[in-house]
Amino acid sequence: MIEFGGYKILCGNAQTIRGEIVNRINKGEKLFVVTLNSQIYLRAQENCQYKQAIEKATLHLPDGAGIVWAIKKWCKINTDRVPGIETMQFLCEVSKNFGWSVYLLGSTAEIVQRAAKNLIQSGVKVVGWHHGFFSGDGPVDEIKSKMPDLLFVGMGVPKQELWIYSHLDLPFKLAMGVGGSIDVIAGVQKRAPKIFQKLRLEWFYRWMKEPRKRWKVPLDVLKFYFKVIIDGKGRKTRACQNVP
Repeated sequence: MIEFGGYKILCGNAQTIRGEIVNRINKGEKLFVVTLNSQIYLRAQENCQYKQAIEKATLHLPDGAGIVWAIKKWCKINTDRVPGIETMQFLCEVSKNFGWSVYLLGSTAEIVQRAAKNLIQSGVKVVGWHHGFFSGDGPVDEIKSKMPDLLFVGMGVPKQELWIYSHLDLPFKLAMGVGGSIDVIAGVQKRAPKIFQKLRLEWFYRWMKEPRKRWKVPLDVLKFYFKVIIDGKGRKTRACQNVP
């Protein structure tokens, strides 16, 4: 694991990284996991409260292609890209072996219920779910009573990480922001075709599908690129440190 720009990022082979998460859970460590991509990185630069929240995460995953590229450029370290959706699916599959329970928070009431039913049908122990359009704290009391091992929060950036940060006292083993992954598991959204995934252009595929909704995405990609180029000149040494 390295410290990159203030964030503790697990680097290396994707399978090894996910295995490390499982090992930490089994050792009793309580995890707040952030799937770091260029969008999250930039939002944190613009929002002090959000930056404070994700800096408190136990660990970050190199979710975005831009982050993988920046780590290679700044730190001279090669790492696999570890998408949040794949990590969520992996943990749900592993949960069957360890008897871990799952709670889903996010998306609409209909979609999150459909995602929960799909997971239940596959053998995952889903103990509860709730939509992401609520005022106040949301289903905190229900989560306390259900005591899920894995808490997946899909409410978009920065809301999902801010919510987890505000509720770190909840009884979970792992909490992770998963963006639109609940919609994917529900079957109402599809991931980019394999060719886009291989070329690390999933962001481009999503932008093409919804250009009006995601009009900021290409701008964020360019902004992140130039930030890496400019900031990297004076930060190469101090931006990357090995941490236990």
